[in-house]
Amino acid sequence: MLGKTSSAILMIVLFLAGLGIGYGVNVFVPLAPAPATKGLTGKIQIGALEDRSGALTTYGEDIKTAYEIAEEDVNAFLKKMGAEWTIELLHEDTESTPDVALEKFESLVGKGVKIILGPMMSPACAQVKEYAQSNDVLYISPSSTAVELKIPGDNLFRFCAIDDLQGPAIASAVYSSGITRLVSVYIDNDWGAGLDESAADKFESLGGIVVEHIPFAPETIEFAPVVEKINSAVQKALDSGVPLEKIGVFAVTYRQILTIFTVASKYPNLSKVRWFGTDGTVMIPELADFKEHPTETRFALDTKFTSTMFKIPMTRAYKHVHDEIVKRLGREPTIYAYDAYDSVWVVALSLAVVGEYDAMKVKEILPKIADIYIGASGDIFLDENGDLAIADYSLWRPVETDGSVEWKEVGIYYASADKIEWMKGYGP
Repeated sequence: MLGKTSSAILMIVLFLAGLGIGYGVNVFVPLAPAPATKGLTGKIQIGALEDRSGALTTYGEDIKTAYEIAEEDVNAFLKKMGAEWTIELLHEDTESTPDVALEKFESLVGKGVKIILGPMMSPACAQVKEYAQSNDVLYISPSSTAVELKIPGDNLFRFCAIDDLQGPAIASAVYSSGITRLVSVYIDNDWGAGLDESAADKFESLGGIVVEHIPFAPETIEFAPVVEKINSAVQKALDSGVPLEKIGVFAVTYRQILTIFTVASKYPNLSKVRWFGTDGTVMIPELADFKEHPTETRFALDTKFTSTMFKIPMTRAYKHVHDEIVKRLGREPTIYAYDAYDSVWVVALSLAVVGEYDAMKVKEILPKIADIYIGASGDIFLDENGDLAIADYSLWRPVETDGSVEWKEVGIYYASADKIEWMKGYGP
């Protein structure tokens, strides 16, 4: 019988050979000598923090489902390989709130959990950072994109594209749409402020002018004053001689966009300018639902509301995750489901190589595993901060076809060429 270390290495090699789950997930670890390890047995508990209520509910549901699919696939693979261990995800709802995220994070660590998937929000990742560092806890966020969290050597890994990549994509989409004056409204947290700055810097470098920056507090519920400021800024641009078709509004929000659109629909000029969003608003189902949300959907259609999300290749693993989520949730998944799925696999494979439940040893090997892993989100190349190093972006907007509305990909931003390519029939 093989020793535990040899078994772990053999499992990875067999995975490369196609004897794993067969969804196109590939990884290879060279057959180099490895030190003896304690070995893994029984259930290995991994935390999973999802925003299943609050501002990021849709994303949280998708991510939790992706984690569950990955858990099933990993355990099926481990069983096939004759492993003496399985993974068990312990799910907690962080309610889209940093304080709750910290509370749930600490609770999981109190149960002996040292590897945690999540939190989702950048402010939540920032909130748990000090506790994670002082307790040697490794955490992997599927959807935190704030530039401020690019910190070498910390315990946070992020398999999603970061906002210093997303900002230029959004700005390029705005400018290529003929917009020369932009009003930026954003949630005043690390994510919102960072993305506002990143997009504004790129937009102005292209020759555009940001008319006004309008922050709002994360706890804001009443958006009439915010929308009034947006309308005043648009009017300011009009008064300076800029036509409506040259004016755009950039909204860095989560589900608050629904309330903003409801209020904005009462201002005639705001439905005549272009609106742009981010990964925080892309694929929100209410913006493509005439039956239950006619006002918000009509406003999104009238303004050609275009949002970004990082683009991933259509691997077999992508199709597997996509089809399973559609079957379980009855709708198209948001983009972060795919790297959420991959994060479970990369952690499990890292554990297999390390051979013991030691988060800091997993931290050391994880970038190497990620670098040679290809899964649902494609090739994961991490930079020195543990973040995805480069990414293209898809541009999505609600589109009306045959009496129904659905989110459609209408363009792509290619990072290496720094250019927008609009899909035929969906130009700016």
